[in-house]
Amino acid sequence: MILEIYFEIVELEAKTYHPLIRADFKELESYWWVIDTGASKSVFDASLSGCYLIDDADTVMATGLGKEVVETNSGTIPELKLGRHNFGMLQVALVDFMHINNEYAKFSDKKIAGLIGCDFLYSRNAIIDFEKATIKLQG
Repeated sequence: MILEIYFEIVELEAKTYHPLIRADFKELESYWWVIDTGASKSVFDASLSGCYLIDDADTVMATGLGKEVVETNSGTIPELKLGRHNFGMLQVALVDFMHINNEYAKFSDKKIAGLIGCDFLYSRNAIIDFEKATIKLQG
């Protein structure tokens, strides 16, 4: 079954766009996921501890463009809800998003909970349609 979910496109700076899907957590209001096709692994804000379970034994090596490799914890989001759909558990790398949310605050009122990376997008055969602002995922 193919599931279609709408997203918002936010322009942070001139001609710099991010597709965002509202995060659906009982513990959070007004948080968003960035759809990030350049992220090999989904990442979640470590400061939002009520939304994930930490995988005590697992550590992950994480890196970003122009950044050094850092060791971080791995966690599990028990229920990834996007739109009206529940995709079940999602393994994530846990990173402090304070710097990301500080940057977003300069251009938008959106708070970012995490990045939906290619691990999830690939496993669900994602099709992103920017003209319609939708993402299609296998359910």
